[in-house]
Amino acid sequence: MRINITQAFVKRIECEQGKTKQEFYDNEITGFILEVRATGTKSYFLKTTIDGKRKSNKIGDAKVVDIKTARVKAIKLKRAIEEGKDIVLGKSAKSENKASTPTLGEFYEAYYLPHIEKHIKSYATNISVFKNHILPEFKNTPMDSIKKKDIMQLHSDMTIKKKLAPATANKVLIFLSNAYNIAKDLEIEGIEENLASKVKQYELNNQRQRFLTKEEATKLLEAINSTEQNIHLKYIVPMLILTGARRGEVLKAKHDDFNLEQNTWTIPITKNGKKRILPLTPQLLELYKSIPKSNSEYLFASSVTGKPYVSIYNSWNSARVKAGLADVRMHDLRHSFASALVNNGRSLYEVQTLLGHSTSTMTQRYAHLSNESLMSAASCAGSLVA
Repeated sequence: MRINITQAFVKRIECEQGKTKQEFYDNEITGFILEVRATGTKSYFLKTTIDGKRKSNKIGDAKVVDIKTARVKAIKLKRAIEEGKDIVLGKSAKSENKASTPTLGEFYEAYYLPHIEKHIKSYATNISVFKNHILPEFKNTPMDSIKKKDIMQLHSDMTIKKKLAPATANKVLIFLSNAYNIAKDLEIEGIEENLASKVKQYELNNQRQRFLTKEEATKLLEAINSTEQNIHLKYIVPMLILTGARRGEVLKAKHDDFNLEQNTWTIPITKNGKKRILPLTPQLLELYKSIPKSNSEYLFASSVTGKPYVSIYNSWNSARVKAGLADVRMHDLRHSFASALVNNGRSLYEVQTLLGHSTSTMTQRYAHLSNESLMSAASCAGSLVA
């Protein structure tokens, strides 16, 4: 039986009547099991197969070793076996009860990965940063042995030696700090403080603001209408402009998400994990009705897979270059939506709601006012000297 073995489960589980023993396989670590016998004994084992021979390695007595410690030992033993090394696990209650701090690599596999897969919608970046930058440095280092100076050195090497962007270097601190916070929450032995949180991040000034003018938007749409690489691009881009939605939200939109009676589009899962309901304005409704229908549940399904496009970059890039707007990113259409609202007197609260921001902090960067709006506002002071 596969199960998420927790300390609470270990304490309450008893062997079923009529059986001499039961084995419960962990759903996180392959081969890691909890054995419960009719006699009342409970033990952790790691089952492996080497050269076709199955072997059962005892990790410890479940009444002496807690589940967290047992997992760490199982991972160490599993890795040692895979590397062809011999490892001896202490048999005494004293040695079993003494928990050792896992290496960062062990913690990453046993705890961090399962955590982000459950709690973070887009965790690919976390994995990439760990595998490419953090684990190469600290994979085999016990977490309580990683010093602040080590983290500072890695942070600075990212920009100085690797020539990477400060924002990328900061992700190392953010994700490493998150890992230590998780370790503290799980009460991992030896983790008492989060040194990554004490390293100062680089100050960023990359809040690039690019807003389309009406003339630029017209050029872009004209270029898109004359592009034949993707038949859906001429609907996708106007939809991004008219809604301020994210690219992924538009690409994954389904026909069932649109209520033509109430004139609403429901985005079931957004970046912050909450659903968002947008109004179908007359222009948006007209655009929706003009989208070619297919047998797919999605508005914009690939003719090859029948699923949402993985990427539309090539067709988008051809169109923006053709329009003479090579510097315009697809996300700038979201900026432009917010800018249009603010320049027409709409409140930041309205913009925040339509963009789906959980706080007003992010909305502030979209609160761009055109020179014309600022000129009009400043001109009000002219009445004082007229």
